[in-house]
Amino acid sequence: MMAFQATILFFLISFLVLMLATCCNAGGIAIYWGQNDEEGTLAETCAAGKYDFVNVAFLPKFGNGRRPMLDLGGHCDPSGNGCTGLSSDIKLCQAKGIKVMLSIGGGAGFYSLASSDDARQVATYLWNNFLGGRSPTPVLDGIDFDIEGGTGEHWDDLARYLSGYSKKGKKVYLTAAPQCPYPDAWVGNALKTGLFDYVWVQFYNNPPCQYTSGDIASLEDAWKQWTSDIPANKIFLGLPASPEAAGSGFIPVNDLTSKVLPAIKSSSKYGGVMLWSKYYDDQSGYSSSIKSHDHQIKMASKPARPLAFFCSMVLLLIVTVDAGGIAIYWGQNGNEGTLAETCATGNYDFVNVAFLATFGNGQTPMINLAGHCDPYSNGCTGLSSDIKSCQEKGIKVILSIGGGAGSYYLSSAEDAKQVATYLWNNFLGGKSSSRPLGDAVLDGIDFDIEGGTNQHWDDLARYLSGYSKRGKKVYLTAAPQCPFPDAWVGGALKTGLFDYVWVQFYNNPPCQYSSGNIGNLQDAW
Repeated sequence: MMAFQATILFFLISFLVLMLATCCNAGGIAIYWGQNDEEGTLAETCAAGKYDFVNVAFLPKFGNGRRPMLDLGGHCDPSGNGCTGLSSDIKLCQAKGIKVMLSIGGGAGFYSLASSDDARQVATYLWNNFLGGRSPTPVLDGIDFDIEGGTGEHWDDLARYLSGYSKKGKKVYLTAAPQCPYPDAWVGNALKTGLFDYVWVQFYNNPPCQYTSGDIASLEDAWKQWTSDIPANKIFLGLPASPEAAGSGFIPVNDLTSKVLPAIKSSSKYGGVMLWSKYYDDQSGYSSSIKSHDHQIKMASKPARPLAFFCSMVLLLIVTVDAGGIAIYWGQNGNEGTLAETCATGNYDFVNVAFLATFGNGQTPMINLAGHCDPYSNGCTGLSSDIKSCQEKGIKVILSIGGGAGSYYLSSAEDAKQVATYLWNNFLGGKSSSRPLGDAVLDGIDFDIEGGTNQHWDDLARYLSGYSKRGKKVYLTAAPQCPFPDAWVGGALKTGLFDYVWVQFYNNPPCQYSSGNIGNLQDAW
C-alpha cells in the first residue's frame, strides 16, 4: 500500500508542478493598512476584493520594559480604547477568507528585545491581547515582523514563543517583511528557524537588490537567494504601490507584468505581491492592475482545453504540490475514534463528516453517522465541541451529503433551493431549533453523489454558494468518480463554484491504478 501511494503521489506532484509552472501561479496580494486615515476603513479594505492578507500596522512600541502601544495613524485612539470598534471589521475580513495580521515594529518606532525572557513576555502580551489568550474578540490570525530598527537579537526567540501558542488551538501565523539585502540585518536569524509561513521581502528603498530602470538583474539575483535559502512556505515580492510610497524601487505596472513577474513566478515558493500601502494603492490602482494582468493570462490559456482544464482543477484536487494536504472521511465506523481524536492526530487538513444520506424530493433529511451517535434522539449535538476543536486547529470540517448507500435526489430547482435552505439553517450559518450537530457552524458541504439522477445538483451548488454573501464563506467540495465527466455531478462541477474536488480513483478499473500501470490513471488525471 505504501509503495502504491508513493508511486501515485510522485506522479501527481510531478505533474502538478508542471501545470503550476505553466499557467496557474497567479499568487495573492498582501497589503499594509493603518498608517493613513484617508485610506478607508479596514472593512472597506477587505470588501474591495483585492487582498488576501491585511497587515494592521503598527504596534511600534514594545519590549525592554516598554508599555506596548498601538498606533493606527489617525484611524482610532488606542489610548482611550478607541480602537475596539475594529472588532467587527476584523471579523468581516476573516469571514471573507482574508487573514488579518498585527504588524509589529515599523520604520519609526521604539522597540527591541533585551533577552529571551523579554521575548517570552512580549509573546505573552501579544497572545493575550490580540490572539487566542484570555478570549479576546476578535482573534487575529497572526503576527507580522516588520522589524526595521533596534538590534537583531531575540526575534528568533519571539518567533518560537509565538509559534508555541499554535498548540493551544487556532494556528498562529507568522509573517515577516525583511529588507531585500540578504540576510536581513534584523530578522535574518529568526527567518532561519523555519517558523514563518509567509515572507514579504521589501524590494524597495534598497538599491543593491531592487528594480532599476528596466534592469531586473539585481532583483532577480536577490529573489533567487531568498527563495532558495529561507525555509518559509511562500515568499512575496514586496513593492511600493506608487512612486510616492517609497524613496526608490517602484516598478511601473507594465514592467512588473512583462519583465519582473515572469522572471520570478516559476519558483514554487512564489506567493504573490506585498504592497505598501492601502492609501497609495487607492491612489494608483496598482493592485487592480496586477489582478487584471493575472486574469488576462488565465483567459489567454483557455483555447488549449486540456491545459485550461488542468490549470483550473490543479488547486481543487486534493493532492496539491504546495500543501500535500490530506482529506479524510469520518463517520461510517464506530471504531474509528471520535471526531476530536481524528483532528488531534495532526494528519488531516479536511474532515468530511459522512453522511447526510437522506434528503430531497420531500424526504425528511436524516444524518447517518454509523454508530457514533443517534440523530433520532438529538444524540449527535455533542459533536459541536469536536467540530470547534477541529476548526481551531485550522482544519475545515465539511458535511458530506449522499454517499454510496442513501436515499436522495433533487426533483426540481425549487427542491434544490429547499435542500440548500435546510443545510444552511441546520449545519451552516443559519438558525434552527433542531440543529443535528449542535451550534457549531460547519465550513461547507461535500457532494458525494453516487446515485439517483444528475439533475439539479448545479442548482444546489448555486444556492449554497449564494449563502457566502451573508458572511462566512460556504466551501463546496465534491467526490466524483474518475470516469470523465462524472455521471452525477459532472454538470455541477462545470459551474466553477467548487473549491476542492477529490476524485475517486478507485472502484473504477477504466481509470484507476492497476498492477504497476499508471497509464489509465494518468490519462484520466
